[in-house]
Amino acid sequence: MVAIAEPTQERRHKTKADLAVPEIRFIPNDDFRTASEDEFAQIDEDLYVTEEERNSTAGDAASAQTFHSAVDSSRLLTFEGEQLLFKRLNFLRFRANAIQVSLPQRRPPKKKLKEISRLLAEADSTREEIARANLRLVMSIARKHSSCEDQCDEFVAEANGILLYAIDKFDFSRGYRFSTYATHAIQRHLFRLVSRVQKRSQRETTESSAPESATSGDVRTDEPTAGDYLTAANSIVSRMSEVLDERETAIVVGRFGLDESGKSHSLREIGEQLGISKERVRQLLQQSVTKLAVIAEPFESTFAADDGCGGPR
Repeated sequence: MVAIAEPTQERRHKTKADLAVPEIRFIPNDDFRTASEDEFAQIDEDLYVTEEERNSTAGDAASAQTFHSAVDSSRLLTFEGEQLLFKRLNFLRFRANAIQVSLPQRRPPKKKLKEISRLLAEADSTREEIARANLRLVMSIARKHSSCEDQCDEFVAEANGILLYAIDKFDFSRGYRFSTYATHAIQRHLFRLVSRVQKRSQRETTESSAPESATSGDVRTDEPTAGDYLTAANSIVSRMSEVLDERETAIVVGRFGLDESGKSHSLREIGEQLGISKERVRQLLQQSVTKLAVIAEPFESTFAADDGCGGPR
């Protein structure tokens, strides 16, 4: 952890500078102690993935303002490029925070306040660059989980907000690709959103059919519907982060194809990606399934009604 003195609660209430500048959050890293801003001043073009020329409307000033145009003109980062940008983002916030906590209680120097603003502005620019490089991921996930164009647009808007939140929370030093982390975060949010919509729709359907059900003698209400299974599964997936760490989550997602590709991977493939043995992946997968059983317990009656075919009887 970075050894930085944190202002006390009493000082935080009294310091005008604290009131003027919001709390600066960053992901700490030991390298920040000896790093300099010059190390992150230039972003090498080689840090982006080399791709064949893609159709783009970037030259059209009007259409360039649309999200679809931004997706078309976005460039994918290499792993090294991604690491550099995340390191730069958090280093700039680290420096701004270091200045902020050193400000005197009264009359903080305008020069230091100006420096804080500059550092945060550059951090925001870096954050936006990371976000642009992941617009295709946002669009892919939104399309996969939406059933119509209007819903896709809604999901894109929701996913963009989660993408920015994920950028702020991602710890680049753990060696994972950000796309994996962001996919989990966005899908969890969309699952919850879909679940709320389904519950509202089911409630409205139930209320509208109540008079008819009351007069029908052969209607069975004790068996779960396909919607019940979907709601249960989505709820379990959305809560994975509560019981699994990042590596366990990556294994479950990869094994059962819960990412944007929908493709399941072998234990060997997952092991190669994470740098561990096939046997270790198997052990962690079993451990993860056991943990997931805890959050699946509220839906035990739903799955108990399954005839083994994955759906209602």
